[in-house]
Amino acid sequence: MTDASLPMNRFAEGDFSVGKVLNRTFSVLSRNLLPFGVVTAVANLPTLLLFRPTGGAPASGRAALMLFAGIIVAIILSALAEAIVLFGAFEDMRGRRVDLIASMKVGLSRFLPVLGVALLVGLLAGLSAILLVFPAFILMTMLFVAMPACIVEQLGPVNSLKRSSQLTKGNRWKIFGLWLLVMVVAGVGSLIPKGIGIFGGPAVGLLLELVWNALTGAFNAVMVVVTYHDLRVAKEGVDTDQIASVFD
Repeated sequence: MTDASLPMNRFAEGDFSVGKVLNRTFSVLSRNLLPFGVVTAVANLPTLLLFRPTGGAPASGRAALMLFAGIIVAIILSALAEAIVLFGAFEDMRGRRVDLIASMKVGLSRFLPVLGVALLVGLLAGLSAILLVFPAFILMTMLFVAMPACIVEQLGPVNSLKRSSQLTKGNRWKIFGLWLLVMVVAGVGSLIPKGIGIFGGPAVGLLLELVWNALTGAFNAVMVVVTYHDLRVAKEGVDTDQIASVFD
């Protein structure tokens, strides 16, 4: 059902701008903070628990295997959560109310390609980081919108990466600045719940870290969607409904 209070195609004007991306990201997220936050909280919980310091003895072979399995689960949940938030954000930008069930169906329908994109991006970024730090930043900027390209344009993992490289060309410095700004704010902000946890106890610290990670995860997912949308608007002259028509 369309919400009449949200005008159609209100995101379809202007060239690509970091300021507009941030404003639109805040706008979309503020209207859907609870559903998007819950989705990203569930996705972040395994990672938070896996890498929380225990101070115990070195891990045994069984514990190491469990850790590896946990990492795989975390990657799967993260990719699925991003797909769910992506569809929900597009629905919001079209003036429609977010339906988590419908979003989950879309995410699951594209699950294997989405997982392939997540694994490829992670692998390529890791290889780049082994060589030098800066090439990894360049690569992450080039592949910034690979996930929405995979879901919206129904592309395979490799073609999604190619499509992202094509869309980001000419705006990579802007995208890099946007990505770096958000990562710095997220990193600095993460120190606050950790500091509070020292005085409030491990349970309080864990809860606050989960909330912060959920918020920053949801913000980042929406920001990627808005970036993809604005790049296509600027480069191809399409509007929101044309981009999201694949979901109808």
